[in-house]
Amino acid sequence: REIEEWSNEVEEVTSQIRGIIDGTITDFEDFDQKLALKDRAKQIRQEEQQARRQKVLLYGSEGKGEGTKYKWWCKRCFVEYFIDLPEGKCSRCQQSDQMMSQEARRAELMEKLDVFKEEKAKHKWRKDKWNRWKKSQALLGKSRFINYKAWEYWEPDTDSEEEGDPIVPRDNPEFLAMEADLKDRKKKQFDKAKTAEKCRQRGNQCMTEGDYVGAIEHYDEGLEYRRDSKALWTNKALAELKVFRWHDAIASCNKVIEYSEIFEDGFKKSEDANFKAFTRRAQALRGLHRWEDALNDLEDALSIYPRNKEALDLMEKTKQACEDARKARGVEAAVAEGGGAAFPGGAGG
Repeated sequence: REIEEWSNEVEEVTSQIRGIIDGTITDFEDFDQKLALKDRAKQIRQEEQQARRQKVLLYGSEGKGEGTKYKWWCKRCFVEYFIDLPEGKCSRCQQSDQMMSQEARRAELMEKLDVFKEEKAKHKWRKDKWNRWKKSQALLGKSRFINYKAWEYWEPDTDSEEEGDPIVPRDNPEFLAMEADLKDRKKKQFDKAKTAEKCRQRGNQCMTEGDYVGAIEHYDEGLEYRRDSKALWTNKALAELKVFRWHDAIASCNKVIEYSEIFEDGFKKSEDANFKAFTRRAQALRGLHRWEDALNDLEDALSIYPRNKEALDLMEKTKQACEDARKARGVEAAVAEGGGAAFPGGAGG
């Protein structure tokens, strides 16, 4: 970009010199005023860029601490800092208890990755054990006393934990061991759902007390136990909207919408959750000034609940904002085409 600006300046200066030589530029006082205005405009742009850089350094940038280019990361605010901060405090929440160095955050993420790999390996082992048993039974030949068709109701073709109970012969030790393992897994799944619900309730309590960051932490904890809980995702999105984490709120709403599209073939089965996901994603998109995308989400929300007053009001406000943005772009385009018209009245004032 800098090279392009420098090239444009060279072309402009060359054109001005040619105009002086050719005699097309004769009003040198006006010419000097325009040059002074352009220099001042350039100076203002440089000052704004410098201010933006300082703001990024002081207030950091939103992130999950997954990269390596930052120095400190606030676990409470999800903000990455590239410099050492005064007293080691986050410049947003003014606390230091949740500040982590890049090395410590990296170690934490690697530990979570190891746990995930271990769980995946265990799941794969169970699937392999089942497949080996099926193959061995096929080699022994079919028995007229076993309902093989009934067995087909349980096929572990996915990584889903909700596989149900298999229909098994009660006199086979291997199947009895597998049945016990499945019951144990089902109990663990029930316990996880119970823990996730408690986390949701704690998060809701934080929301009523205005502790939105605390609510996000509780919802995140609940999602560690139940990734498919739409209520946790939509509640988390609402808390993220409260602390202006637009991108995180969009990501949370995406989970609900994608789940419904893939596993429920649309949005009718979980109307309430999907309505919240669309409206809250629209609010986050509004925060990013992505007005047209927000309108699309509000249209989807109103296709679920067409008479919802809040969604209708938000639709009208978004339409107006979208129109204002179009007008602003038109004015900017006109000013850019007008060149010197960007400074009405010249420098005489």
